[in-house]
Amino acid sequence: MANDALVFDTLIIGNGALGLALGFRLARRGQRVSIVGPATRRFSASQAAGAMNGTFGEVTRDLLSSSHGRQKLEMDIAATDLWDQWCDEILDVVGPSQGALRRKDGTTIILNGGGTDAVDTENFVAIKQALNQYQRSYQMLEGYEVPWVTAQGGNRPFQGLHIPDEHSINTPAYLAALEQAFCKAGGRLIDGTVHKIVAPAAAGQGSIKLSDGQRMSADNIVLAAGALSHDLLASALPDVAPYVPPVTSGYGASVLLSTGAVPLPPSVIRTPNRAFACGLHAVPREDGIYVGATNKIQEKPQLFAHVPDLHALLERAMRQMHAGFGTSGVLAVNVGNRPVPVDGFPLIGIIPDTRLWMLTGTYRDGFHQSPFLAERMAAAILDGADEPLFHSFTPVRAPIQSGRRSDLIAIAVEHALAVGFEAEWRVSVRWPSRIADLLTSKYRSAADELHESITPPPDVLVCMSDNDWLKRKLRGYYDVYGRKHVRQDSSPQFDVA
Repeated sequence: MANDALVFDTLIIGNGALGLALGFRLARRGQRVSIVGPATRRFSASQAAGAMNGTFGEVTRDLLSSSHGRQKLEMDIAATDLWDQWCDEILDVVGPSQGALRRKDGTTIILNGGGTDAVDTENFVAIKQALNQYQRSYQMLEGYEVPWVTAQGGNRPFQGLHIPDEHSINTPAYLAALEQAFCKAGGRLIDGTVHKIVAPAAAGQGSIKLSDGQRMSADNIVLAAGALSHDLLASALPDVAPYVPPVTSGYGASVLLSTGAVPLPPSVIRTPNRAFACGLHAVPREDGIYVGATNKIQEKPQLFAHVPDLHALLERAMRQMHAGFGTSGVLAVNVGNRPVPVDGFPLIGIIPDTRLWMLTGTYRDGFHQSPFLAERMAAAILDGADEPLFHSFTPVRAPIQSGRRSDLIAIAVEHALAVGFEAEWRVSVRWPSRIADLLTSKYRSAADELHESITPPPDVLVCMSDNDWLKRKLRGYYDVYGRKHVRQDSSPQFDVA
């Protein structure tokens, strides 16, 4: 047995926003907790995040059309209501000298000429509908009333919608403060990479071995390693991993731009979600203006930004946000890897017959949801508490399908066309419909070849249609549940003792 210094109640693998938040909550409740991960966070999403407290700003027509999507929205809403007290608790531990962890300026959604009616307009309307349904405040703006934006030509805003309660997090300051708070609460940070995991059985300890040979053990092990989490699960429980949705990397690039001739925006300024991504957004920071973000599903996490993605992002920022960005300097290029399960929904909860937990697959919502998920996961680990919102997202599950195949294909085509329109492609007016027909045929063939009834979410479908590696992942996952339509209540049993 390792010496006592390396024996813990809970080991968390992953030092992003989710892992740190859970570690902090467990440490505050008296647990001996260690968080393991490279100090550079080189593969994480957190360090590159614009960290918008986006709840209603992330709403789309398609999110509201499925029960799982509405559950995800409710988790976002629950997180929104925790952020003030969460930040206060962190600052109570580390002291106010850390500075502000959030900018509380609200968010302004713009509907502009850079998108399409099928995507931007419908999502803009869905945002407004959701705000009304949940009785949250907002203010409608005419295009000329939208502050700060100086867009070029047809990219000017037509309408705006200001949400006063959706703010943004100062990512570097927040992560640094949360690390300090975790350590002051008694937690231990370990700079390292996990090489091997022995999953803890329902009764008894598990252990991990780092790449440098260091070993440690714990009663609970939590996989919060983002896009790498499924690979770690497969190394620990190879017989169980096929029954859990594989996790891909939603690689994204963003930039921090100098102000120069461009003043800080008075709030977060963003478009609705579009083109398989979270839309174009500008976020005020203490040291510049954060502009993001691209999104591309990749087999493995990426370390470097791709030149075409940076080119497209900067061009869109100058055309749609502020023409003055043409005089700005690039202070930093950020690369993040969002954890994207192949069915599009998070992996939250315990692996049956073990004390191995998963807290990942949150795609674009992990940073924002981290206070809520940390509270509920800590209650599950320590108290055996049940969180109804987690039921649908248990890791061992049949594939979740959020719509009919024909509808998901249509959405994929709409977003693929939106990519072209946002890039201001110059094609004959007859060509978009012809391209749509070709893409519809392509995506339908790819889906039919994959499975007779299960269809992945649109962004995964588009990537899968051109990538054999993703086809193999999806086919392997679908096959373990059978080639027929999957019931959502199927729950395999495992003997991992």
